[in-house]
Amino acid sequence: MNKQEHLITVFAEELGEVAMELLELQKQIFKAQRFGIDEQRDIPISNRERIEAEWQDLLGSVEKLREVGIELKPNISAIAAKMDKVERYCNYAKELGALSA
Repeated sequence: MNKQEHLITVFAEELGEVAMELLELQKQIFKAQRFGIDEQRDIPISNRERIEAEWQDLLGSVEKLREVGIELKPNISAIAAKMDKVERYCNYAKELGALSA
């Protein structure tokens, strides 16, 4: 295994960890809706801090890939298209009365 293959494996592991953490955090997201994103319950860090930590781990693995020539750059037009889509569905939910201002 060369360094590039090793770093791709690290990235895959990070994605797996994020996926598992997000499944676990799904429960917490509902709690965050009920009690707030910065609520801690019986854990030492808040929901926001746990999400932030996983995001930083993922970004770190993306940077290591960049060092070996694999660039995962943001596609601004694809991001804008997703933001537009989310906004359209927010507006639709408002029209249905399912989302308040």
